[in-house]
Amino acid sequence: MADRRLGRGLDGLMQAATSRPVPEIAQPKGPTTSVPISLLDPNPHQPRQAMKAENLEHLKGSIREHGVLQPIVVRRIGERYQIIAGERRFRAAQGVGLAEVPIVVRDATDEEMLELALVENLQREDLDPIEKATSFKAYLGRAGKTQEYAAARLGLDRSTIANMIRLLELPEAVQQMVRSGLVAMGHARAILSMTDAKRQTALAERVAREGLSVRQVERMASAQAPSRRKAKAQPKAVHVRDLEARLREALGTKVTIEEGPKPGTGRIIIEFYGTEDVDRILSRLS
Repeated sequence: MADRRLGRGLDGLMQAATSRPVPEIAQPKGPTTSVPISLLDPNPHQPRQAMKAENLEHLKGSIREHGVLQPIVVRRIGERYQIIAGERRFRAAQGVGLAEVPIVVRDATDEEMLELALVENLQREDLDPIEKATSFKAYLGRAGKTQEYAAARLGLDRSTIANMIRLLELPEAVQQMVRSGLVAMGHARAILSMTDAKRQTALAERVAREGLSVRQVERMASAQAPSRRKAKAQPKAVHVRDLEARLREALGTKVTIEEGPKPGTGRIIIEFYGTEDVDRILSRLS
């Protein structure tokens, strides 16, 4: 019965983290207008860390011929405008030397800016998986929201966001291979089933070098994960796995529960990835 009390003691935390109302994004304020491009500043919450040169050149060619056909969405900051969505158009317009660009002004918070930039990039030119993972984690961290909330706002499955964020647990070398397309998302998920960073990197290098299929990687990862046999011999109780999942959802990070030798005892391990992450987790616990 003591293990049941452990779960009930966290009900308040779960409710507080998942019951916040979903705000509406501000609608465009005023008609489309043109302003000097020199008055625009990039979005500080832009998810895209790099833009493909060939795609940018293609857009420049279109703008030279037709101009900027779709307004850049901005918010007013004093006498200047901060880009919410349309950074590629902004950079391409700069590149061809346009003096003015069309804009639509919105009232938007920092959270909404990140959200709108994410939506635009997801709908138009996909971010690479690591950029998506970083963006989702940043969105959850800045907004203090759950994966369920983010999924509803962005029109995605919660599992999609959870799987993306897990990619950040991979070694940096493997993340770089995922970024460059040498290791696909399916391969990366299989590699995540391993716990040793050196083995993860070695297997990822084989994927890049030999073009292994996802099924092959799954078999190799399974063979190199002896801890799985131990887990099958002594699986965690259903209520413990459920509690881990609820805590991960509530705190937006990896959480592990290790049961102690006596019933109802143990420890909860909460992982964090920087000082901002600590502040975010503490705010959810308070």
